[in-house]
Amino acid sequence: MEIDAVDKLVFHVIEEVAAANSDLDKVIEFVIFFSTEHALSQEILLKLSSIFGKDSMYREKYVISRACASLFSGKAREDTLMEAGKTAFLLGLDELAVREFKEILKEDPENIEVLCAYGTVLARKEETDAARVQYEKALELNPFHVETLCSYGCLLYRLKKTDEAEEMYSRALLLDRENVSAHCGYGILLSKRGEITEASYHYTRALELEPGHVESNFRYARLLEEKGEPLDAEKHYIVALKADPENPRPHLFYARLLAEHGFIHGARVHFRYALKLNPEDVEAHCEYARLLARFGHRHEAEVQYKKALELDPGHFGTLHGYADLLKEKGQYADAEEIYRQAELFKRSAW
Repeated sequence: MEIDAVDKLVFHVIEEVAAANSDLDKVIEFVIFFSTEHALSQEILLKLSSIFGKDSMYREKYVISRACASLFSGKAREDTLMEAGKTAFLLGLDELAVREFKEILKEDPENIEVLCAYGTVLARKEETDAARVQYEKALELNPFHVETLCSYGCLLYRLKKTDEAEEMYSRALLLDRENVSAHCGYGILLSKRGEITEASYHYTRALELEPGHVESNFRYARLLEEKGEPLDAEKHYIVALKADPENPRPHLFYARLLAEHGFIHGARVHFRYALKLNPEDVEAHCEYARLLARFGHRHEAEVQYKKALELDPGHFGTLHGYADLLKEKGQYADAEEIYRQAELFKRSAW
């Protein structure tokens, strides 16, 4: 019976994807073979992909979508390749996303959605020139493609081309006044320029349209902190954390806010969680160590300073903080040596 075959397929995919060092391409090959052998319909496979997506089982969704692309033809193949590429991007599997997008562009080099998505993967991979090429191709084909205008604006802002970025965001908002990404991106740009009132308008507009938008909440919280409004900033950090609890940035900035206002237990919780999510964040180790040292937790502070220095032996803030800690502990010779190292690294950086 078809239902038994589907159950067997689902069980195998979940089991294989969950395995350590899972090779997703091998799982995809199994899905292709099994589906062909049991004559599973397009509708069944597409439904499985959709169910996995709704359950946030994105690795499983990627496997099924990519297998569908090999089994289907024409528009259905293109659509499932696009779905596989977007899912791979969501998972941070940039090389797989590139593979899927390039495969579509071989057959349909003027697919604007794919050009935009491919540009965004390249931008995340820091291949900025290649990303610009994709965005510009998309805009040559359709100057009114709002998603490309927003994504290109974001890249141009990162490249410090703020006038060009502003033009992209302005064009996007002329075409779609309710585009959350454009409002958020424009708010970031204006905030950087010190145009606080205008930036606040765009953040609040984005949040009117999508109250749970993570980046807008996070950025608006930072702006409110700078304006000296910590209670309002806290509200937006909390919304960002509820919407995306696995994002280390809101945890880190919220920890800083709590530490600054003396809420030590809460600050420790969020520093620890930020470091769990991103254990290679030198600045976070250093700041957490400073907080621990400030409240007498010297042993824990020393552990954090040492972790930071393992990651970056020349990190000036860590060296200086660690030397201060050693001095407080009465280890004057060790402190002097660390101070000396800090100065050497500082001079070599000039």
